[in-house]
Amino acid sequence: MADPRYVIPLDEFVAGAQVAQEDQVEVQTDAVVPPPVHGDPLRYGDGMSGDADGD
Repeated sequence: MADPRYVIPLDEFVAGAQVAQEDQVEVQTDAVVPPPVHGDPLRYGDGMSGDADGD
């Protein structure tokens, strides 16, 4: 069988995959956006639940 049609030499492949250090981005330095405040999620959860006879 002949060589594959679209062969990329290993050196060329590795050179195309490397990123210069000054172009790399550090994700840990991104600012964290806090979630919005929607109020108290348990404002109706005040112990008024019970079974059929109210216990």
